[in-house]
Amino acid sequence: MPIYEFLCHDCGLRFEVLYPRISDEQEHICECGGTGKRQVSAVSFKFNHSAGQRNGPLPPNTGTSDDWNYDKAIGRDAAEKWEKIEENKSKKERMIREQRKAGIGVSSQHLVKTRDQEGYRVMSESERKTINERRKMARVVNKANVENNKQARAKKSKE
Repeated sequence: MPIYEFLCHDCGLRFEVLYPRISDEQEHICECGGTGKRQVSAVSFKFNHSAGQRNGPLPPNTGTSDDWNYDKAIGRDAAEKWEKIEENKSKKERMIREQRKAGIGVSSQHLVKTRDQEGYRVMSESERKTINERRKMARVVNKANVENNKQARAKKSKE
């Protein structure tokens, strides 16, 4: 049963919907009543080891080696990290819903971690302006670096 991700254009909430079968549906109604557009999401798959290598409960498997214990350790680490990612995602979605109830339209791009790193808060307008200015400066620097690299390659190819 596939799980599809949607992004609501009215409230900015990213939500998942479990379908009983593969669907071509590109939109789904959000809990706010707005329309969510289907997003591209990660694919889930699993590598299988032979029965002789299985000693214990099956962790999420990376399939990186023939050593099942090595894969099991990597799998546990990945599972813990994905659990933390999902926990943070639900905190963000909860914050977005709370802000929406208060009449403030925010999306996940407006949220930053609190000082204690346990929750999220909405960025102030001055913080958003500062971040956007820094992003613009970073784009200018990146563009200049790309241009310098092109010139250096062109010069090197002439030699």
